[in-house]
Amino acid sequence: MSRPPRTALHSVLLYAHDTFGLGHLRRSLAIAGYLGERWPGLQTVLLTGSPVAERFAVGRGITLVRLPPVVKVGPNDYRPRDPAWSPGLVRRTRTAIMMDVASRLRPDVFLVDHAPQGMRGELLPVFAALRSRSPATRIVLGLRDVVDDPQVVRRTWSDQGVYDTLANVFDRILVYGSCEMLDVVEAYAIAPATAAKLSYCGYLGRQRLHAVSGPAEAFVLGTAGGGGDGAEMLLAMLRATRQLGLPALAVTGPLMDRVGREQLQAEAATSASARVVEFAGEMIATMARARVVVTMGGYNTLCELAAIGAPAVVVPRLHPRREQVIRAHLFEARGLVQVVEPGPDLVERLTAALASALVEHRPLGSPRIDLHGLARTADALECEAGLSRTARWALAPVRPIRVPA
Repeated sequence: MSRPPRTALHSVLLYAHDTFGLGHLRRSLAIAGYLGERWPGLQTVLLTGSPVAERFAVGRGITLVRLPPVVKVGPNDYRPRDPAWSPGLVRRTRTAIMMDVASRLRPDVFLVDHAPQGMRGELLPVFAALRSRSPATRIVLGLRDVVDDPQVVRRTWSDQGVYDTLANVFDRILVYGSCEMLDVVEAYAIAPATAAKLSYCGYLGRQRLHAVSGPAEAFVLGTAGGGGDGAEMLLAMLRATRQLGLPALAVTGPLMDRVGREQLQAEAATSASARVVEFAGEMIATMARARVVVTMGGYNTLCELAAIGAPAVVVPRLHPRREQVIRAHLFEARGLVQVVEPGPDLVERLTAALASALVEHRPLGSPRIDLHGLARTADALECEAGLSRTARWALAPVRPIRVPA
């Protein structure tokens, strides 16, 4: 197969459903920001269901299109954040917005983050609309390094027809990880024809993070990402640092509920050297200054920690997905973090892990994993922009996209 032509991108549409947490939004913003730096005139539109998207800095040339937000309440089960909306109305509204934006923009590339069919299949009509109205648009899936437990992924993808979507909708599949860490083709039983479209880009570790430096300060940082389920981990961190006599900063994130936040504030009040805040300014610089970082196993945070080489203890989420615990142990095997799983005696086990991490000395910018994912993602999208879907479809029939009623 000849190498596709390279061309500058002119317009990109991104999708980040964000039904829980901030991971999809943060990853998509990192990619959009990098693309904008590489092609200053690029028109970028990001479709997001995050209820706090407006709190994040958006790069020049990036337009956010807000979708009515939903919250995940179980495996493939969602409810509207606004109780005045019915699930059916929210789904139809989100799909209608996305179809309108995609049809008007007709982007060079439509980059879908992680969810091949979107929230409960909401992207399938969007794919069909693009195929009809903008056949030159290249449709690309960006998968994070770990989706979930392999058996769960295989069963879910089979039940929901995802394997068919991967085979017949996507022109390219990009994995934001490395085969050496996890072979997703083998783990998730991806067929050879689909695997031929798949490329490993490496982790999305912004290279400018390597420039973050400075002497570590005598405090432990606890960060829970969006914070929706981080109260238990942060509470254990505050109690462990009190036992060690160390100052602590707990960053709850914007999605933690009032009960969890008040519980943390009450715990911090028992120590003169503990603080609880929702945001901590530039989080990357704060992580670089901390003696140790205690966090969950989210993709973006672990990429940032690997890039700056900060000593870290990871208390990963175990349910409803095992994505974080799988990733945490992969990073632990590379000597990048220590893992303390939730469970009985969490405070005591976390205290011991922190005491160990405090005596570790690791140089910043540890090159133990591939952190060049942004550049390789941009290269792949540039190549896709140079291909014409119309020419390919003229040579062979394409199976129709199955859109649920």
